[in-house]
Amino acid sequence: MDKVAAMRSSRSIFELTLVFGSLALLFAVVFPLWKPLLVGAVLAAALTPWHDWLSARLRGRRGLAAGLLLLGLVLLVLVPLGWLVSVAVRETLAGVDLVREALKNGPEELLNHLPGWLAGPVKSGIERFSTSADDLAKLIAQRGASTAAAVGTAVGATAGAVVNGVFLLIAFYFFLVGGRRLVRWLAEVSPSPDETLAISGELARASRSVLSSLFLTALAQAVTATIGYLIARVPHSVFFGLLTFVAAFIPSVGTTIVALPVALLMVVLGHPWAGLFVALWGLVVVGLIDNVVKPLLIKGGVQLDAAVLFFALIGGLALWGATGLIVGPLAVVLFVTVAGRRSQRTHPRTEPSPAPEPPATNAPH
Repeated sequence: MDKVAAMRSSRSIFELTLVFGSLALLFAVVFPLWKPLLVGAVLAAALTPWHDWLSARLRGRRGLAAGLLLLGLVLLVLVPLGWLVSVAVRETLAGVDLVREALKNGPEELLNHLPGWLAGPVKSGIERFSTSADDLAKLIAQRGASTAAAVGTAVGATAGAVVNGVFLLIAFYFFLVGGRRLVRWLAEVSPSPDETLAISGELARASRSVLSSLFLTALAQAVTATIGYLIARVPHSVFFGLLTFVAAFIPSVGTTIVALPVALLMVVLGHPWAGLFVALWGLVVVGLIDNVVKPLLIKGGVQLDAAVLFFALIGGLALWGATGLIVGPLAVVLFVTVAGRRSQRTHPRTEPSPAPEPPATNAPH
């Protein structure tokens, strides 16, 4: 018997070693791509009801339904982005033409387009700045290496973002098609299938809540910012409003990277009070939406306190960047779900027994 027990113990140790070794290898393979894989899984979990509805309309063709949702997601991103780029390029070229025409008649012509209070300091700065060929050559020689390094870093970051975007779309498609099979397999190999299925359901609901809150918050900020731009009579208000919608998804800086340059533009155009209004509107009103509305919208889908969700968003943002806006709330939901279900098993809630009815008495008539 001792020999049989020792063999079983050795076999269990060997199996555990294989399991942990395979998990370590799996972690090493997945870790470089964990962000696009996670975002793709969250997107798939959020759009699974739409995928089911579309699959039913297409007579069970889940692959085709997933492909159509993927195409819709790409168009939803690329079409507004292409329009924004085209408008930005057109306005930049118009500005370059304005500067070129003004420079034909000397720098004084260009200064005429500035308000009087700003033209004086700019003119003084131009007079102090030497533009001789030798000075320009020295400046280029001094800054050439750092400029090239900065350009190389920007190109590398852009290429990395494109690659991560491609992997995200691939993960989104395969999670839509086979996500349920993956969850069932994980439930079968886990020690507690019911717990695994329950936790995956909670995370799916939380994913839909987090993504919808991010989208709706960005939309609310864009609409509010556009209203402010219209009040201040900012040129191309709708363009800057769409730019605000895109910027709302950027962590830390958010919509301020649009509001402050627009405010500076109004100041340069000779409207200082309009510029001040746009700056205050963007920092106070539009910024307040991100800090208040987003936790409230997430709270509508997950039963957590708004303060807890707020700190989960801030902590996730500080640790993982933009992906932390998703990971932070999901981590809190996972902890609360696991801890709550364990508490229910350890201390099952019992219904209080009804109080006994008083015995009937025969009152004298």
